[in-house]
Amino acid sequence: MSLNMIRYRVEGPDGEFLDEFSTNAPDFAKERIGRIRKYVPDLVVTEKPDNR
Repeated sequence: MSLNMIRYRVEGPDGEFLDEFSTNAPDFAKERIGRIRKYVPDLVVTEKPDNR
């Protein structure tokens, strides 16, 4: 059984690491990234499959 997890890496515009997490719930990811975006508006978010 595969859960099709996506790994999200969130960095500030200067490349500073802010967060990294895996989820298979896009709404959860959007909400979590949105909370960070309130304080750091120009985020760089990288998404890739997380096939553990």
